[in-house]
Amino acid sequence: WQLTYSEMALEATVLGCGIIVVSEVAAFMMNLLQIMCDHWVHSHVPVGLVFRCYLDRKNDGKLTAFRNKNLLYKRKLKSSEEVTRM
Repeated sequence: WQLTYSEMALEATVLGCGIIVVSEVAAFMMNLLQIMCDHWVHSHVPVGLVFRCYLDRKNDGKLTAFRNKNLLYKRKLKSSEEVTRM
């Protein structure tokens, strides 16, 4: 649903000059809402991709810190112990 300029002008004449701005803002918001409904894939997919990359980098940082901490506290195996993981 979209408001045309003639409908906004009709509202402006009926309601007075102070409502023109409100009508234009309402029309803009409705048009913006309609665009988002029609083209949500074009905006949500890139935002999801950026968010996923952010979470991946954050998780990689945690794993790197964990690996570095393990290397810091690594000990030599006793002769009777064997490696459990590579």
